[in-house]
Amino acid sequence: MAILLQELNKRRKSEGRALLSEYPQVGCTSCGEVPESGIPLFQGKVDYIRTCQNCVLKWFPFSRLRLPAGEIITWYRSNPTFHRTSDYGIVLTNHALYLYKSFWPFAKWQRIPLAEVRDASFRDSRLFPALQIQAGSKIIVLRTPPDYADEMQFDRQNLKEAAEQVRGMVSRNGA
Repeated sequence: MAILLQELNKRRKSEGRALLSEYPQVGCTSCGEVPESGIPLFQGKVDYIRTCQNCVLKWFPFSRLRLPAGEIITWYRSNPTFHRTSDYGIVLTNHALYLYKSFWPFAKWQRIPLAEVRDASFRDSRLFPALQIQAGSKIIVLRTPPDYADEMQFDRQNLKEAAEQVRGMVSRNGA
């Protein structure tokens, strides 16, 4: 934990914030802050890593996403890999689904209001697995870039989970 606290304090110092004397037991372990009521913390792979929405929005590709006031991230995924020529991002908020497929320099986030989403599904492919969103009469497809087998498996898991999360949110919202 001492190394994690050291890294956290290095970030806090660079941002002009007060240093912490101990690793946070509550709140975001990336910035050391406790988010406002109603703003979730995202659990990492291990229980002592938690991230707030503000920190998520500092990381690529989420740093390019601008959320309207009142939108709260409920789930997010990406797989920014240094050797790829393009990346993707998926963000689900309490009001919309956001998809990002970079093709530098023309990349931008696409916003799909949840009220328009009818279904979400995962479509497997050896080279281009995809998340397929039915929004009104349109079908929107997010394909991940080809890569090594282990990276493609990670992408498949992200896309499967995205489809499940979107279907769950749509059913909770009564669409």
